[in-house]
Parts: sequence; C-alpha cells; structure tokens
Amino acid sequence: MMEMLLDIATIMLALALVVVSYLAYRKSHLRATLYLTLAFLLFAFKKVVEISAESKALGRDIGLIVDSLEVLVLLLFFLALWRR
Repeated sequence: MMEMLLDIATIMLALALVVVSYLAYRKSHLRATLYLTLAFLLFAFKKVVEISAESKALGRDIGLIVDSLEVLVLLLFFLALWRR
C-alpha cells in the first residue's frame, strides 16, 4: 500500500514538474527547458508503465522498455545541462 502511494506521489510530482518546465519554456524559449519538459514527461510515463506491469495489466516483460525509458530520461537531462 505504501509503495502505491509513493508511486502515485512520484507521478504527480513528475507531472507538476512537466507543467512548471513547460511554462518556463514558453517564457524563455530555451531549448534546455524543452528537454527538461520531455524528460519529466517520459519519467512519469515510465512510472505508469512500471505500475501497470506490477499490477499485471501488461502481460509481458517490460524490462527493456523501462530501461530504455530510463536511458532516454538521463539523455534528456544531459542535453538540458549541456545545451544550457
């Protein structure tokens, strides 16, 4: 039960960061903030996929998908820092 609450809190925080970073992008038009927006969005999506797999909503092994999403999130964070 506690794990589910933490997962939901993580998704909500990631979506809040999507909104904040998107508003920052609209104000500044810096490409780095767009990369951050995409990274937070992918992170929230990754967490939803993980929860779906844990609840057996997805009938297959999603390890490769989750690992790929993690690499993409880290790559977007790297690009956001590098392009700054």
